[in-house]
Amino acid sequence: MEKVKDIIRELRVRNYNHFDTFYSLTKQQVFFAIYAIVKDQSVAEDLLQDTYMRFLEKIDHFKDGYNPVSYMTSIGRNLAFNYYNEKKKEIVSDDYMDMIPAPEEETEDDPDILALLDLLTQDEREIVVMHVINDLKFREIAEVTQKPLGTVLWIYNKAMKYLKEKVGESR
Repeated sequence: MEKVKDIIRELRVRNYNHFDTFYSLTKQQVFFAIYAIVKDQSVAEDLLQDTYMRFLEKIDHFKDGYNPVSYMTSIGRNLAFNYYNEKKKEIVSDDYMDMIPAPEEETEDDPDILALLDLLTQDEREIVVMHVINDLKFREIAEVTQKPLGTVLWIYNKAMKYLKEKVGESR
């Protein structure tokens, strides 16, 4: 995490020599946070790129004491929610939702993770991704999602219990 903070200091002075390292250290967490909302790999990848562009545009607003992954996740989530809300407006009726095919693509690295995440509700998926993959504390997740800490803990525990049951069934 200290290496990421050092790279951010470089990025602030427009030194982009280590941006590739910054990207590779943070992309997986940010991707899964976005994917948890949009559930479409290609859209998530596009929004991931937009997230990094937005971060670089607003890098002077980043506070040194803040968790960089949490900050990037917040940007990505906001972009994903904006995308989701725009697409939701295009759907006239709930009947059309049944006609939309589920995403078939999976990332090469973690097909099992994406399949398991698809079993969860949006809130559950988002909280599990932030805690398990992004390694955020429940307090940080509560802040990012603007939910009470008790609610975040309850949703997480319920989701993990459900996933354990599902994984047990597949063995």
